[in-house]
Amino acid sequence: MPPPLATSSILKINDVIQRYFNTHGGTSMSADEAADLIYTAGIMTPDEGPPDARGLTFRESLRQLREIYGYERLHELLGVKQKNNRPGSHWTVHRFHPPGEEQIREILDHPPSVTALSTTQGSGNDPVALPDHLTEGLDVVFVGTSVGERSAEEGHYYAHPTNRFWDLVNQAGLVSDLIGSENDHLILDEKCGLTDLVKNRASSLDADLKSDDFDIPGFAAKMQKFKPKVVAFNGKHGYKIVFGAPPKDYGLADEVLGDSWVWILPSSSGSDTSITYEKKLHWYKKLKASLPRF
Repeated sequence: MPPPLATSSILKINDVIQRYFNTHGGTSMSADEAADLIYTAGIMTPDEGPPDARGLTFRESLRQLREIYGYERLHELLGVKQKNNRPGSHWTVHRFHPPGEEQIREILDHPPSVTALSTTQGSGNDPVALPDHLTEGLDVVFVGTSVGERSAEEGHYYAHPTNRFWDLVNQAGLVSDLIGSENDHLILDEKCGLTDLVKNRASSLDADLKSDDFDIPGFAAKMQKFKPKVVAFNGKHGYKIVFGAPPKDYGLADEVLGDSWVWILPSSSGSDTSITYEKKLHWYKKLKASLPRF
């Protein structure tokens, strides 16, 4: 299937939009605002449609690119993100460093295959865990116990629709609502990271995990290497596994991990009904409010 936008068109679109940012300032614009620039430059001709939907042609091209290449590649190609990563939500185009012609051709010539996104195998028949999203200079690293089976299948953190992690971090202001499961690696742009204590298998139930599934020395070594300001456990169970006893409560713990403070969050899993969503959000917001003092 040929790409909906040719390499030459992507180069021209990036040139027009990024030149506008450089001249007029700003860091983002709506897809309709970008479409006006693109149409004026003669790169694309808008189809007939309602006056308030002039960006329809451009948005349709973005939708087709997303369907073929996914959210991550769409961002790499055109600096585009979609609010909440949901098909019906708004597109925004961001200031970024556009790829060169060779990079664009490489992306367009190699769309991700279904098998590449499928579960890979670890020991036995268990899918392996997801790669860490970690780097230096982070404010928070969110720590789960193990990646869920749905997330392992899709290749992204917290992908199951009943897990409210992305709603919680978005609404608490810890992570922009332009970032979700489908482009989870962009969480690094928000000075946040993602990892799990179990890296050799996937399991949606902590009860199915064995003690030797947890790589605590490896986890501690990563925290000491990257030195985030806060290590935030997604649920009390992970904290208990690392420190040997359950925490007194949610929030800031007495212990530290290397140079990092430790924070306990309520589990974002939909199966944890011991606390309401509103109360979970309260603790995520408290973490956000506390970051300036760490």
